[in-house]
Formats: sequence, C-alpha cells, structure tokens
Amino acid sequence: MFERTVAPKLQDLYNGPLGVRGNWMVACVRSQMAWPSVVTEVVFRGRTIFLIPWADAGGAVGLMYPAAAVRLDDGEDADAGQLLISHFLSSLAWAHGQSIEVDQWSGGNIPRSMGGFNGPYILARDFIHPYVPDPIDTKVRLALGFYREGLGLNNAAYACLSFFKVLNIFMNKGDDQIAWIAATIPKIKDHRAKSRISFLENSGLELGQYLYVTNRCAVAHAFGRTANPEDPADMRRMRQDLPVVRALAEYAIEYHFGVKSSRTIYNEHLYELEGFTQIFGTENVAAIKACGKLDLNIVQVLPRLKVTLAGSEGYSTLANLNSEIVSISDGHVDVRCTSDDGLTGIMIRLNFADERLQIDVNQGLVAGDDGSAGAARGCAVTLLFIRDYILNGILEVWDSGQQKLLGRCNAFIPTNIDLGATKKAYDEQIRGLQAKADLRSISEIAR
Repeated sequence: MFERTVAPKLQDLYNGPLGVRGNWMVACVRSQMAWPSVVTEVVFRGRTIFLIPWADAGGAVGLMYPAAAVRLDDGEDADAGQLLISHFLSSLAWAHGQSIEVDQWSGGNIPRSMGGFNGPYILARDFIHPYVPDPIDTKVRLALGFYREGLGLNNAAYACLSFFKVLNIFMNKGDDQIAWIAATIPKIKDHRAKSRISFLENSGLELGQYLYVTNRCAVAHAFGRTANPEDPADMRRMRQDLPVVRALAEYAIEYHFGVKSSRTIYNEHLYELEGFTQIFGTENVAAIKACGKLDLNIVQVLPRLKVTLAGSEGYSTLANLNSEIVSISDGHVDVRCTSDDGLTGIMIRLNFADERLQIDVNQGLVAGDDGSAGAARGCAVTLLFIRDYILNGILEVWDSGQQKLLGRCNAFIPTNIDLGATKKAYDEQIRGLQAKADLRSISEIAR
C-alpha cells in the first residue's frame, strides 16, 4: 500500500536489532521504488539487510535519507559490506524495474544514515518482496549492476549506454550485436518500446544497424556520428530510443543470463509452492501432477506449519500447527493442520497441477470452543485472521521450526461482498469474543 506519511523520529528507529552496537555499513538511497515506512528486515545471501525509512532528525539536520544497512561480521571490511548491499539493491531494482541509487555511504557503531534528504517520498507501509534473485555468476551480476545504473541515470544518452553494456558483456563485436538486436526486436513486448519500434520500422530503418551506430556508438565515441549533448534533436532521439534499448537489456538479462523477470515469476506462480516442492521432491511432484495413485506417506514427516499473512505480526492459534497429508488426488495434496489443543484446524490445498496454494476460510477453517477463556480468545484470533485475509491479505505458510517460507499467494481479492460491512461484522464478533474471554477469566479465577 503506497502512502504519504509523517517521517518517524530518528531516535525511535534505534531500538531492537538496529540498536545493536557493531560495525555497520549503510547505503543512503534515493529510490523510485516504494520504500518501507517502517524498519524492515530482508534476508539476502544468508545475511539480514535492514531497510530503514526516512526519518526526522530535527533541527538543522532535517530529514535523514532512507537507507539499506548491514552489520558487518568480525573481520569483514567496508568494501565487502558495500558490495553485498550493492548486489542486493541491483537485484531489488531488477525485481521491481525501478531505480535505486546510492547517494552516499555511511555507517558506524550504529546504522547511521545521512541528513539532507529531500525526496522522492514514495513509501510502502508493507514491503512485500517475494522475489529478490541472487545469481552468483560474475557476468550476470555485472549485467544487473549495469541495469540498475541505467535505471538511475537522468541522462538518456548515458542510460542507453549502460543498457548497451549489458549486451556487450556477451557480445564484444559490433556485427554480433547488430545481428542480435535485429533478431530480438520482434520478441520485445513492452508497449512503449513497441511503439518506438513501429515508428522506426515505418521510417525504413534497419533497427540493428540504427541502434548500434546512432545510439551505442554515438554515445560511446566523440568522432564520426556522435550524440551531441547540446543538440536538442539528438537528445530527443535518445529519449525516444531509450525504452527500446532498455527492453533489449531486459530481454538479454532474462533469456541470455537466465534471471527471470517478476512478470515471469508471477505468470509461473512457482513461488506459491516452491518450499513444498522442495519437501516433496521434483519426482514426487511430477507424479502428483500426473494424478497417479500415491501413498499418503509420500513424505514421512511434514514440518509443523505456521499459517499467517504477509506484513502481519502473526496469529497465535495458527502459529505452530501439526500437519498431515489426508488426500492426494487430481494433481493436488490436501494437508490438515491442527493445534496441539485440537481446537484450531485449517485445511491447506497444495494444488501442484495449477501451482497454487489454496485455503477456504469458510469451509476449511475450524475454531473450537471448550468453554475456557483461552478458547474464546483463540476464536477471536482466528476470526481476526479471516478478517485480515478477506481484506486483501497475502497468505503465507512457513516451516515453524526452521522459520522458512514454504509458500506465498498473491493478495486475496474478494468478490461480491461489501468490504466495509464485512469488516464491521467481523470486528463486532471479535469484540464479543474478547468480552466473553474476559468474563470467563473472572469465572475461572473465582473457582
């Protein structure tokens, strides 16, 4: 959810993990991507990256930059910290298709940002990051670095050159680049790029030759046909060509270097069951998809599961559930999850045939009441989960023991309901259950 909000006070940030003294490296950023309005932890390459919101330091310092910070390990130098954060930011920029520039580096014994920030103020209350790729090949990492560089440049000519560098990583000869561009142009799907491509083709231009000579070479060289930074026509042409060159770089990153785009990840939906696929194994998943007859003990022991919603603090009744397979048919696996006290139960469907993680809060969720205060509070918590899920909640299922995300859905989109009235009805039921729990507590104490 995007929002404009009052900046938090600087002193309020440095508690919890951010208050831990150590050797910190901090990137002060300027981002077109919505930055979280609260401190957010992201695990990248086995390390915790802290996304720090812009903050009000008061006085002459004013607003502090939003930042990405990491606490260095013992013996780890500043360059290693900067490299880790830079790789993370390039991966994040690729996943979101938005620029993230580092204005300056900072750090110290606590993750101090720098003052003097003046925008942009694009914020997200909940920062959802289901896909942050981390390729290890140095050439692929270089391609992502050039891509982020290109996104952040406000000079169209040099942005084009950065995107051309992506192609130059795997093609060092001009003729090869010209041929690759000509072969790739028909595969480009971006609507802005396609509009420019149509115009250029209708002008009788051969696009491989045109883009290489009057775009790449015209920026890289100062002799012959060069892009004159003082010529309005040259700069206008570069701005108009930029969507095409960017689209070519994106195609190369995805289809030559093998880093999937967020659009591909969304279309495949593999992330919905990725962790469960690892648990079951690819051969068993293939057998499930083939609708074969399989033993319910296909997995000897399923982990305890936590069912929750992205961005929430969790729901106690769904936090540490026993899980067992109850059926395998038609390409899906039904898993029954129950609490230790037997009062809460939820059915989870692993729909491998369609690569979907599914629940039914109306028919597949049980909240029992044994007459105790705890049971009433548990029912209230479970109703809160249902309410939050209906209000565009993003379902997540975790391995409770390893704290590992096994599956995540897209935001739930309800249909044919009055959201305002639905929320009000749930809120009234939750308050009623909480009041019932309070009365039961008094009665239990009096016994």
